Amino acid sequence: MSSRRPATRASAALPVEDGSSGQHNSVVLGPKDRLVGRLYVEGDVRIVGTVDGALEATGDVEIDGGGQVKGPVTARQKLVVGSSGSLIGDVRVTRLEVRDGATFSGKVSMGKQAVEEPVAQEPEAEEAAAAEPEAQPAKVQPKGRRR
Repeated sequence: MSSRRPATRASAALPVEDGSSGQHNSVVLGPKDRLVGRLYVEGDVRIVGTVDGALEATGDVEIDGGGQVKGPVTARQKLVVGSSGSLIGDVRVTRLEVRDGATFSGKVSMGKQAVEEPVAQEPEAEEAAAAEPEAQPAKVQPKGRRR
């Protein structure tokens, strides 16, 4: 029995993006792919699989073909939620297109300023801060005299 995983896709040589060739980077998360965590893409990304976490791209983001994203999305160019796409999370985008039949739930910040503003705090840090009780100064009551 071989310990190698069977190839699920034909491998193809992809151009390497080094910033000097002028080529545009494009990433596709396929229907059987799942990402849990943070994804940052220099270029465009198309989601046909599942993303549970933060997604940020310097280009366009397209969620379609049954693709599902649960988490915040930042698209420095355009975000498209296709007719069979699902997005649950807040978005920061320059332009937004939600097609008929798409599922979308979240807060939208739109325009160049929205995507250029730094994110104030990571969602995990906010949840951790909310879970910790805030420190309160202890009140000291003077002891009364006994008679």
